Amino acid sequence: MKKTISVSLLGLLACFGASMSAFADTAMSWNLARDVILAKESAPPGSPWSFMQNFSGVNKAENYILLPYFKADSCNNLPATCWMDQVSGAHVSVHMKPYTYTANGSFTIAAGNVAFHPGQNSQTVIRWTSPVVGEINILGRVNSVHDSCGDGVAWSLNQGDTVLQSGSLVRGSGAVFSVSKVPVTQSSAIYLVLDKKANYVCDTSTIDMLITK
Repeated sequence: MKKTISVSLLGLLACFGASMSAFADTAMSWNLARDVILAKESAPPGSPWSFMQNFSGVNKAENYILLPYFKADSCNNLPATCWMDQVSGAHVSVHMKPYTYTANGSFTIAAGNVAFHPGQNSQTVIRWTSPVVGEINILGRVNSVHDSCGDGVAWSLNQGDTVLQSGSLVRGSGAVFSVSKVPVTQSSAIYLVLDKKANYVCDTSTIDMLITK
């Protein structure tokens, strides 16, 4: 059954007009898709976002390492920018145009959405490194979009090694996460961790994430 993933609840399509120099606007907000869709290098100057994986099996920040490969604008012959490990299969991608997958069922990822997938033997990790001091609010949604096979995914939202929220998704389901008044200092790290559970196949997921101060 074909499943269409809507443009995110956070209004990600607005990102097409965003400047890469404005990772935080006057309201002090950081929107994952808006901030990375125009990336031309793996770690753009000033960006708080980075993309990682964890092979250790122990969900601690000291075990996270950066995804080694980056490609802007065209990834696997798709109009997308991606960060990935070509060996493990772990990846994060932001799509410029709608993408429809048609093997083992079908789903569509909307333009402007960020998709990610765990590796065969690794978690995929999205990191936000705080450029501010004070309290932040975190709002987002993670979706398991491949609903015809596999066993779904597990996720956790962490501040350092402290789990703020977590969940387990059956295939084709989603969950909203929301945390308010999280104290941070400069260089505090927030992580969204995606885990394959027992089965690596059919774990394509999407992520919306907004952080405000």
